Amino acid sequence: MEAPYNNISFSSFTELGENDSYLPSAPSFHLMIALMVVTAAILGLLLNSFTLLISVFYIQGDYRHFIANLAVVDIICATLFAFIGYINLTNGRYLSMQVMTYSALAFYGSFGVMICALVPISLSRIVAASKPQAYDKLFSGKRALLVCLLADAVPVGLLTAICIAHHDVAKCLFMVYAFVTTIAYILTFLLNFLVFRIVARHIHIVQCLLDRTRLLETKQVALSTLAQALVPLVCQVPAFLSLSSAILMMEPWTNGDVIVVTQLWLGISPLLDALITIFIIKEYRIQTTAHFTTIFSGDWTHCGRKKCHHHTSDNRFSVPNSCASV
Repeated sequence: MEAPYNNISFSSFTELGENDSYLPSAPSFHLMIALMVVTAAILGLLLNSFTLLISVFYIQGDYRHFIANLAVVDIICATLFAFIGYINLTNGRYLSMQVMTYSALAFYGSFGVMICALVPISLSRIVAASKPQAYDKLFSGKRALLVCLLADAVPVGLLTAICIAHHDVAKCLFMVYAFVTTIAYILTFLLNFLVFRIVARHIHIVQCLLDRTRLLETKQVALSTLAQALVPLVCQVPAFLSLSSAILMMEPWTNGDVIVVTQLWLGISPLLDALITIFIIKEYRIQTTAHFTTIFSGDWTHCGRKKCHHHTSDNRFSVPNSCASV
């Protein structure tokens, strides 16, 4: 089957082509951006791997499954971003045009995958905050992993279909992809805003320390998710416009230099996601501080401790009558 994008030039997006000014032997603005993309992607890969390990081995609560899922998505995207940076550095001399074309499509389409990975976190927080009795039926244990897989499969499936479909069908599928991404944005912002409202309403009346801790933790996760949803607005919308101009056969929306910069904005997204998780969510901040202190001090006596013991139950919360009456 003929690739549907053989008639689309991605050279403005991957810096492929005959222009020798992009070769590493001739340092340029584009080469500098390519190096920064690779560096940011590698840092994002390392930091998200660290976040994933903390989620699996050191954090309690079902919310860790959702953050681990986001870390996995960011690890995959960071690997892809580093690969695109490598293509730019080598001018694509060692790869086929089809591989580079699909890599560029995945590169600029990754924004949808990353924002959809935020939806399970947002849904779980609003259910935990408003309907804790329904939480077990929807998000406890392996159900959380199933929800994450479903949220990841939708954008990945659409991108795969776009790659193999006829161009006219691919354009329609791209519209569906854009619609799904937009809905994911709206859901993420709306649900986390509602979580803030619910937490603000209950935090003043809950006097049990355990329930107050759960409320604050839920608020931290919601704040982290909201901040991670802001990253795509700045880093990925320009890339979305670039991809749209290629798939819909329109004139590029801006010049080549700005399009190259969008690669850096995309490449830094996984790194920003990991930093937001580590600095905003208290349990991750505690574990990160403990591990780095151990590494730099050389004291390994406390290394390998199991999951945080700040609370023993999951991230759901409710307002029991016994607590409200204290």
